[in-house]
Amino acid sequence: MTDQLDHLSYSSITMYMDCAESWRRKYIAKEKTKTTSALALGSAFHGTVERMVALGTVDISSIWREEFDKQFTDAVTLDADETREQHYNEGIRLLSHEAIRNQILSIQPRRDEAGNAAIEQRVELRVPGVPVPVIGYIDCILADNTPVDFKTSAKSWTDAQAGNSLQTLFYLAALNQMGQPVNWRFQHIVFVKTKTPQVQVLEHCHYAGELFFLFDVIKRVWDGISKDVYPLNPTTWRCNERYCDFYAQCKGKYIS
Repeated sequence: MTDQLDHLSYSSITMYMDCAESWRRKYIAKEKTKTTSALALGSAFHGTVERMVALGTVDISSIWREEFDKQFTDAVTLDADETREQHYNEGIRLLSHEAIRNQILSIQPRRDEAGNAAIEQRVELRVPGVPVPVIGYIDCILADNTPVDFKTSAKSWTDAQAGNSLQTLFYLAALNQMGQPVNWRFQHIVFVKTKTPQVQVLEHCHYAGELFFLFDVIKRVWDGISKDVYPLNPTTWRCNERYCDFYAQCKGKYIS
């Protein structure tokens, strides 16, 4: 089945580790997936923050509308009690909050000689024994060369949640391999959608030696894929109707 793949991504690797069967259904069987309102809102917010950082502006009116309309297409699945207007207003609520606006304005991205901000930077990692690259996109690289990932969340993150993410190590490894300056620090900026919105800046350090662990993880995932090994994992957080697009055709079909 590996002849169908020309690359891996951080998200596909973590999906395989969470549930290899769901990975098979998405990437090999090409079964249909759905775009939830939460995913669409996160993507629209994400795009708005990136553009605000690049432009150095707090003028959200036109930017938010453009990003919202780009993400909330007819393909987005809305529950019976949801409306597009509700989600549009939620974005305005978050982006209008003083703490969130101030945090966005404080972000200083690295810029090239032409003044272009280091936003949505494509990176590629080559892992020994894996014939396809691992590709990703870094939300922002700061002026001091610290990569940043923007997140929206219904509740606050813990330090462990941020520090244990393999995503941070993947981005640093890719930048290092590509010959770009690396200070081995990484930031998660988390915009929390609580009644009173919050913003968290969680910074963690990594070490060059951790790259060997990352390479081992990716190599083992590739070995499983190349051998068509797709075990079920009913213990993962994904294994329920809300989070797995394939639940109804998998565990769900045995539940009356």
